Amino acid sequence: MEQKNRKNRNKTGIGLLCIMLLLVILTGCGASDTKEALKDGSYTVYVKLLGGTGKASVASPASVSVEDGQAYAQIVFSSKHYDYMLVDGVKYMDESVEDKEENSTFTIPIDGLDCELDIVADTTAMSVPHEIEYHLIFRQDEEELAEAEKEYEAGQEPDDREASADRKETVKEADGGIDFTTLKKTGGVSLLYATQFQIEEYGVYKMITIGDERFLLVPDGEEAVANLPADVTMLRQPKKAYVVSTSVMDLLQAIDALDDVRLSGTKQEDWYIQAAKDAMADGDMLYAGKYNQPDYEKIISENCDLAIENTMILHNPEVKEKLEALGIPVLVERSSYETHPLGRLEWIRLYGVLFGKEEQADAFYQEQVAKVEPIMKKDATDQTMAFFYVTSNGSVNVRKPGDYIAKMIQLAGGSYLPQAVKEDDENALSTMNMQMEDFYAQAKDADILIYNSTIEGELDSVDTLLAKSPLFADFKAVKEGKVYCTTADFFQETTGIASFIEDLHAVMTGDTSHELKYLKEVK
Repeated sequence: MEQKNRKNRNKTGIGLLCIMLLLVILTGCGASDTKEALKDGSYTVYVKLLGGTGKASVASPASVSVEDGQAYAQIVFSSKHYDYMLVDGVKYMDESVEDKEENSTFTIPIDGLDCELDIVADTTAMSVPHEIEYHLIFRQDEEELAEAEKEYEAGQEPDDREASADRKETVKEADGGIDFTTLKKTGGVSLLYATQFQIEEYGVYKMITIGDERFLLVPDGEEAVANLPADVTMLRQPKKAYVVSTSVMDLLQAIDALDDVRLSGTKQEDWYIQAAKDAMADGDMLYAGKYNQPDYEKIISENCDLAIENTMILHNPEVKEKLEALGIPVLVERSSYETHPLGRLEWIRLYGVLFGKEEQADAFYQEQVAKVEPIMKKDATDQTMAFFYVTSNGSVNVRKPGDYIAKMIQLAGGSYLPQAVKEDDENALSTMNMQMEDFYAQAKDADILIYNSTIEGELDSVDTLLAKSPLFADFKAVKEGKVYCTTADFFQETTGIASFIEDLHAVMTGDTSHELKYLKEVK
């Protein structure tokens, strides 16, 4: 009897052991159902990369090979700047061929064709390597992949698993936030002259559009927004901005927003804007490198939350990519593309919205427009004016007729010379060089000469001008004593557009009661 019971107990133990082994086999990322184990061979699977700044992606579908029952996925990033990946603490090196400019490629083990895993990828797209956390989702069906992505973004892991405690802060911020698809447009900012940006209102949220880039501004104290379109970057009001564009700095000081600027793309000694110079002298603002050579270590250590660049950054797209890889939004201002000078100045209203200084910006802009519009309504004068400087090799640099300087001369009531300058496409440089003889032929009869002092400084006398070329002695403006030069701070002080138009009008009309601000008479 005892022997029979022993046999029954043995049978029961063996049965329990089989059940336990079966449960172990059926658990895991790649075996969440009752599918048979994968056979050795080659497969393709849809894959999605989530996390980081949202800018990086991986090629999909991806190739998967199975050897001895273990699946390996080939992950090809959208960038060539990743040197290794960490999967479950194991390091996998980049397999791409550098000489062939291939994007970073890794072969990593996965638990099946329908699974997910957290990874770390190290980017070298900055002077100091930086590890970035990502989440990979693999699915055999593309629709199931999209659904899994939605579940992840909503903060609910597939199979109702708890969200990982160490998820990226940007993802955490979106969890439980307001769904973008529920927001309704409630209005927008009506612009007077600017055409290169627009601001739409979605309740307390504002959508800023610049070119083909969009930014959703979330006010302080308001909930984050989830499920943003792929082309929209979420912004909070900047507290430690990196301002590379010199023209923007002047607009920010005009609305008392320099306290929210921590980093500058211009050195202290190169600033003509006194408020910026003083902030750097006091240590409240630090130099972080120019547009094409930023100091990434300093930018990281100072917790920069926004980089404001001008269109020069488009010549170095890798810098923009690096900043974005660090999680720093990059706003490229396009005020130089505005066709109307007051359109350039109206960008102060965008920065008013961005930095929470909307009332100050609107008041300042209205004040400046009120100074210029009466001049714009007056009849044109018969005065012609040339704006130029002489280069080191003796050629003459002039503005093209469509440039904003030429437009300001026109708004002030004058006609710009030289007019016989070939206009290229709208994105070309607004200046060009001419031979001195050609400039002489087209501008010798100009009523007024204005020398651009930006490059070599202000002219101290007409003799200094004549030393650059004796041909200037035959110019009408030189003979009649109507030669002026710009002050050194003119091009940095974007807020001075209205004052410059007033200066131009005063010079053209002979109004000696007007005190010139950005023009200096050369004798």
